[in-house]
Parts: sequence; structure tokens; C-alpha cells
Amino acid sequence: MLKIMITGATGLLGRALVERFAKEPVTILACGYSRAGKDTHRLDLTDEGAVNRFIETHKPEVILHCAAERRPDVSERDPEAAKALNLAATRQLAQAAKANGAWLCYISTDYVFDGTSPDYGEEDQTHPLNFYGETKREGEIALLGGSREFAVLRLPILYGRVESLEESAVLVMLKQLVNQAPTQQDDWAVRSPTSTLDIANALVKLVARQQQAGDVAGIYHFTGEERMTKYQMLLKMAEILGLSSQHISPQSSPSDLAKRPKDCSLSMARLKSLAIKSEIDFEQGVKYSLSRSGDALAKIGLVFDLK
Repeated sequence: MLKIMITGATGLLGRALVERFAKEPVTILACGYSRAGKDTHRLDLTDEGAVNRFIETHKPEVILHCAAERRPDVSERDPEAAKALNLAATRQLAQAAKANGAWLCYISTDYVFDGTSPDYGEEDQTHPLNFYGETKREGEIALLGGSREFAVLRLPILYGRVESLEESAVLVMLKQLVNQAPTQQDDWAVRSPTSTLDIANALVKLVARQQQAGDVAGIYHFTGEERMTKYQMLLKMAEILGLSSQHISPQSSPSDLAKRPKDCSLSMARLKSLAIKSEIDFEQGVKYSLSRSGDALAKIGLVFDLK
């Protein structure tokens, strides 16, 4: 039975992968750190010895590396911590994977691009605008430098089942709908909100392809098909929930601490050539996510029934 190690298994994407791969005939090694529980191996990815011992002991054949410091503003404030997880830990994981014959897929980001020339193909020149994007790109280089047989999967902004709304830069905006105080939301940057379930389904197919053909290597892009600003996402979520958005106005210029790209929409040419594509649109994905995030919604006084 195929043995799959998932780092960041307690996070937004990692949980979706654990749930989805649990439906397949595989053994899952779910790894987390700060939120590791009884079904998760507690593993500090910045501890080189611990990483080596874990992989040597458990011998995973596939490693899906989701763990990261994913918040651009936090990365700007604490660059050393971001670099330790996004770059140094990735390099060490790649070395351990290669030494033990495991295939590794590293989850990266559309923020490796500067947003001036969408749609971005897998071979297009990268030019990150913020430190988060820089560390993720450096992680890609370290990974692919470790083995040409490894893969990178770049993703855009994510949403899915959450334990707290802060886990998703999309669903956290629901707080603005509940709080009726006048506020603004970004209507400048174009994003491609993508369901973690959609990604998980794609990765099941990608891992199967790797097991069958052994030719999944290099850089791939996966993205939801719809493009919208955060303000437009918020309006759509308000419609889904039947809530007023009159108190929220569009903001026409960026205001974040870390500089963001204007539009880093991705092309999915390589995955589509393998018959892998996005199958969940934003409305479907949000409804599914809300229906499975009852505890997080309850904390802000929201109830959602999937109809």
C-alpha cells in the first residue's frame, strides 16, 4: 500500500489532503507541529535530525509538502522564521526524500510572479514582489536543485473547511459581513480563489499519474477558473448567505504591509495536458466549505445550511 507523508497536515490545505487521500487505498503519515493531535505525527520541520529520522523510520514513498509560512504580512515582520520554514526546511526535506527514494511535491504560490503579465505559464520568469514570494521561490529552487524528479505545484488564494476563519484569506472576510460597521475591501488585485477540495482531487490524480508513469516532475500550476477581487468574492459570499454588503465599499488601491501583485493568474497548461483541471466553481466551493465549517461560523454568529 502506497505510503504518503503530508506536511502541514493540520492546516487548511493539509487537512483537505488527509481527508481526500483517506478515501484512497493508501497509508497516510499526517505531520503537523503546533496543532498536532492524536492522529498526527508531531514533527518540527526545522529540526534536521528529526526530519531525517522520521523519513528513515517511516519510509514514505510520496511526500506532499504543504507546511509553510503562508502569510505575506507575517513574513515581512518575521523574515527569519519565514525563511526557516519556506526555504531551509524545504531544502532539508528534499535532501531526506532523495536519500530515501521518496518522490516529493512542494506546494508553492502564484506570488512568485509580479502580476504584470498574466496568464503565467509554468516556465515563465518569476519576479516576487514580497518576502513571502521570495522565500517560496527560493524553496522551489532548492527543491528542484535537489532532484529533477521532484515536482512543484503553484496555487493561488485558497478556501475550504476551516477550524477558524483566519485560516483562509477568503473566508476570513465573512467577519466584515457580520460586523455592520462601514469598511472597505480590496477591489484592485485580481485573484483566483481555489477550493482545497478541488486541489485535493487534483493531487489524487497527480499522485496516481506519478505512480503509474513516473513522469510527474518540474513545475505545475493549479487554479480555480474564476477571477475576482476580494471585494467581488465578498459580494458573492454575501449573496450566498443572504447578508447585506451595503456597508462594505470597494478599495481601489492596495493597502497591505507586504506588496501584492496586481494579477498573477496562472495557466494550467501542463496539468490540463494530463487531463487534470479545476472542477469546482466559487459558488459550489464556498457552499461546501461553509457547510463543513459550522464551529468557525458559530463563533461569529453565522449558521449555514447547504441546500
